[in-house]
Amino acid sequence: MTTFVCSGRSDIDSIIIYKGLRGEDSPLQPDHYHGFYEIFCLLSGKCRFLLRDQVYELEKGDLVFVTPGELHHSRYYPGINCEMVDILFKKSFLYQDVVGSAPSFMGSIPSLYLEEYFELLSRMLSETAGLDEYSPDFTTCYLQQLLLFLARHSVMHQPEPELINVRDADIQQATRYIYQNFQRPISLEDAAEVASLSPTYFSKKFKLVTGMGFKEYLNYVRLKHAQTALLTTSNTITDIALECGFNDGNYFKDLFRKVYGRSPREYRKNPDAT
Repeated sequence: MTTFVCSGRSDIDSIIIYKGLRGEDSPLQPDHYHGFYEIFCLLSGKCRFLLRDQVYELEKGDLVFVTPGELHHSRYYPGINCEMVDILFKKSFLYQDVVGSAPSFMGSIPSLYLEEYFELLSRMLSETAGLDEYSPDFTTCYLQQLLLFLARHSVMHQPEPELINVRDADIQQATRYIYQNFQRPISLEDAAEVASLSPTYFSKKFKLVTGMGFKEYLNYVRLKHAQTALLTTSNTITDIALECGFNDGNYFKDLFRKVYGRSPREYRKNPDAT
């Protein structure tokens, strides 16, 4: 059964910034996606963050930039509380597009600039109290300053970090295998063989590390590619389903509607509808 869902916020009409404390007792965050950008900033502690086919270990000063439609979630370690700031926005909220075509990424703020980074986040948070009628404009300016800060210090262009630790490199191999071979039939046994694990142990470990079952993850990857094909090709919906690894066109249509709330045909006609 596919359990990844659209975020509880189906849409936003302004920049949202909030600060919180999360840990093992926090409500379990489901695998989700949404139609706006998110910047997850870790101020203290340590946690795991799933982004597409990567599972990262975040520490103080790390952040994750999530583009619209990307599957993600965070997971927390026993006994470790994490202080974080979450920023949600759309390009249309900015005075100037400083995001461009930047992909989702995980980055680390250089230690030399951490104080400046934390001060900028603090200023953004102070404006959420609505100090006066200028607060929305200050919030937008600070967000643009943050995005420029990330670009200036090459946080947006850092090489991909390694997986959380070498013990989970086998799961990393499996997720990459799925991304590279989603168009053909892939069984749990195939992925387990790539990871050099027994199918039973692989299934348990895959769920533990990624937060998703093997079939859920495979369907997510296929649906993401189908989304792109619907908007960039004139292929029939049945052909797209087959090209993305779905043997049954009706199953593809039902799954697409269940996950995205619209049929493939409706999505192709109006991808920006909410």
